[in-house]
Amino acid sequence: MMWPQSVRTPSLAIASVASLLIGCTQAPPTVVPESAAQSRGADAPARQDATADPKPVLSAKEAFARGWMPLRATGVEDFLKAHPTYDGRGVLIGVLDSGIDPSIPGLLTTTSGERKILDLRDFSGEGVVPLVAVTSAGDEVTIAGRTLRGVSRVRALAAGGALYGGSIAEIPLGEMPASDLNGDRDDSDTLVVLVAHASDGWVLFADTDGDGSLANEKPVHDFLTARETFGWHTGTRAPGLALAVNLRDEKGQPRLDLYFDTSAHGSHVAGIAAGHDIYGVSGFNGVAPGAWLLGLKIANNAQGGISTTGSMLAAISYAMRFAQERRLPLVLNMSFGVGNEGEGQARIDQLIDSVLAAHPDVIFTISAGNDGPGLSTMGFPGSASRALTVGATFPSVFIGASGRGGDPVAYFSSRGGELAKPDIVTPGMAYSTVPRWNVGDERKGGTSMASPHAAGLAALLVSGLAQEKRPVDARQVRQALMVTARPMPTGSYLDDGTGQPDVGAAWRWLAAGRSAPDIAVRSVGNGVTAAFQHRIAGVTADTAQGFQLMLPEGSPEVTVKLRSSAPWLHAPSEARLRPGSTTVTLGYDPATFTRAGLHSAVVTGWTTDSLAGPAFRLVNTIAVADTGGTIGADLGRLPANTEGRLFFKALPSRPFGVAFTTRSAGEQVVAYLHEPGGQPYREENGIGAGYGEEAGLYLVDGRDVVPGFYEAVAVAPPLDSASAIIVVQQSPVTIEASRQAHAVAVTLDNVSADTVASTPFVVLVGAERTVTVAARGGEPQHVRFTLPDWAVHAAVDVNMARGQWPIFTDFGVTMLDGAGRQMGKSPLNYAFGRLHVDLPGRGAGPVEVELFPGLADSAAGQRWSVTVSVRLYADSAHVTRLPGEPVTIAPGASATVFVPMEAPVLSLGDGFVPLGIVVVPELDRTWTREAPLPSPATASTQ
Repeated sequence: MMWPQSVRTPSLAIASVASLLIGCTQAPPTVVPESAAQSRGADAPARQDATADPKPVLSAKEAFARGWMPLRATGVEDFLKAHPTYDGRGVLIGVLDSGIDPSIPGLLTTTSGERKILDLRDFSGEGVVPLVAVTSAGDEVTIAGRTLRGVSRVRALAAGGALYGGSIAEIPLGEMPASDLNGDRDDSDTLVVLVAHASDGWVLFADTDGDGSLANEKPVHDFLTARETFGWHTGTRAPGLALAVNLRDEKGQPRLDLYFDTSAHGSHVAGIAAGHDIYGVSGFNGVAPGAWLLGLKIANNAQGGISTTGSMLAAISYAMRFAQERRLPLVLNMSFGVGNEGEGQARIDQLIDSVLAAHPDVIFTISAGNDGPGLSTMGFPGSASRALTVGATFPSVFIGASGRGGDPVAYFSSRGGELAKPDIVTPGMAYSTVPRWNVGDERKGGTSMASPHAAGLAALLVSGLAQEKRPVDARQVRQALMVTARPMPTGSYLDDGTGQPDVGAAWRWLAAGRSAPDIAVRSVGNGVTAAFQHRIAGVTADTAQGFQLMLPEGSPEVTVKLRSSAPWLHAPSEARLRPGSTTVTLGYDPATFTRAGLHSAVVTGWTTDSLAGPAFRLVNTIAVADTGGTIGADLGRLPANTEGRLFFKALPSRPFGVAFTTRSAGEQVVAYLHEPGGQPYREENGIGAGYGEEAGLYLVDGRDVVPGFYEAVAVAPPLDSASAIIVVQQSPVTIEASRQAHAVAVTLDNVSADTVASTPFVVLVGAERTVTVAARGGEPQHVRFTLPDWAVHAAVDVNMARGQWPIFTDFGVTMLDGAGRQMGKSPLNYAFGRLHVDLPGRGAGPVEVELFPGLADSAAGQRWSVTVSVRLYADSAHVTRLPGEPVTIAPGASATVFVPMEAPVLSLGDGFVPLGIVVVPELDRTWTREAPLPSPATASTQ
């Protein structure tokens, strides 16, 4: 659930020894957009003061008046005026997310007065409460060390049957205030429950008011049975969180899951899709206020909102059965996504496409992800072919614009490249429903907010089809929203797909009975469903690009006319498609690619019914990179909320810096850096950049360089244009380091055309331990170590083979102290992830890094392995500089410098080796390479 990240200094290790480095430039102050917050599909809960009663960011009445549920942008208001009963009634929207709090005003009833939430199910495993048989003594029972009175009432309901007790601790539930289940403003409690079998099934009792007695407590049934909830509270304060109960019988024994939303993400999403009279304000609705909701929890919120093994597929299967048994049309929404290391290979994409092929009446909307503005950043499972993948716009009501020119595409919205996605874009920010503990964070943004908006649009269309007793075809609904969408004023298909939909126009398209043939597209050789490649400016490359167009067996032949959107992209005038696969070859004009820049265009295929819209789209993108030690691009003046890009190629172990500036004082842009494959720069990405000393700078250490094509992007502010210049300066040498008996061997390879003179030296900054974790299936794994008293900061890298990433839907990384409290967490969005933790400075103690693998398929039991690197950094008082000797290196030559090194001063601990930074001063610049420095004896045994 993704939002743009703020930026720390590009290299924390460099920052910690800045006084020792020659010519090292620090990054500018962090600039975070007002609405930015990091999350897994869109937006994580903002931290709040746990000792204060939170207040709304704005009253619901005022938010309604301001249009903070931006329905007008997609024509919802006009559509419901014309069709007031087509408001989603009769349609079930399944929300696969962090949970839904069922007590929030706005999620209680539909427009026709029916109960809105039909069921709540936990597939994440976060709320599992192990139960054991307990024996009462008189009117008391003891569970997990806590004694409860009033048990005679429970025994009477149980009619002599066995009693079962269980407990849930607050500490493992993550951060305050969400983890404070009983509202006493700490997270140190363990709360107990008692389960008994009554005449109408299993029931739960909890001491919700904390008085030590169950005598005045109501039995709580499984939510599907009675739609009951409960909540712990302290004193007269209302519960901060409503919990539902999932109780089932397994061979006469109860199995208990507590369903709750300690993220607030799912509750917010639900309100956008189908909220009705939000917070009691009449008419303040989500997109489809008449729809029912099905809450399907797939995320372990405490570990960063990660999906757990098999949770997505289990939730989808349950929703399908639930809807079929009740003969309800179904729309699914999943505001979730992680980075695509190998587009077209994700196991979850294959599973989703398979399920949707078997259920052609089910519409599935999925968020595109928040890894923009870089190209080819579309996350899975939004990369599933049959899903409606939704990017985000920035609603004008939130940025003070008139909106007359159309809402701009949000800079954080993930872009296409190897995939012909997103399909559409919808408003990516809204004021919506949140649990009581999250009051004050009603306004959230991200593609997670855009996806439920699209789900609501689909529910409106399905509601109309159902009431008119017309069949529901998910492909036709998807086509209707895409074909009638309004293209955005700036950008390309990579940014916004077909544009922002208008539900009224989509309804008219469906009402006309139009259809388009079912044609699947695959790129040949470059990309997956779109053609995407990097080229070097001026280097001759292939001018032909093939696409396979696949028509289902048994379909009639189709002749399509082809149209190109750009003069450099050539297509045949028409193509005749037969059942099976037909290859169409397009041509590129090589003269277009002699200069660096981005070139993107689309060939569309049209049947004789042109009003039906394109039958397919062949998206072509060429990113032309420049080469050389110093590369610059004057992007000119960027219109408001648009971006300019520079592509360049990096070599392994060759450090570089990227500077972003504006031409005039007072101008500001936001600067982004994307690694090869699209991954946002591994340190936090997105820094403010201005004129002169306010320039933004990324300094990439040699250790962090990923070989391949990088993308630097400058984004103008939402309301103002800005000039932008990007300059990339690469080191003239590649840097390697290894430990000898009493020295560090520093090897420099001159990859420039000039002679390089330098005096390299080494700075010892801490210690590093690297381990390989190999396992099978989804059980958590642990890396334990002792924290030394000198450590002030930790960085944990988790790295797996890129080809392994597609078997997962998620992978959580959390650092815990000896008491089990979270010190930090940072789920992987790609096959590589980094967690930074500022250490408390309490001295030595036990610490563990916990790994939470989330596999797409729980039945497979796949083997997996990761490399975990734990780096501990000392403060400046413990840093040691090791001086080196001068060296001169001719172009194309190499040299090795031996820097004397005795035994390390710091106490390292088991498995740790010294951690150093090789510093190479060169002219007025400084290049670095961080490296572990094990002794030869240690290295030989690892």
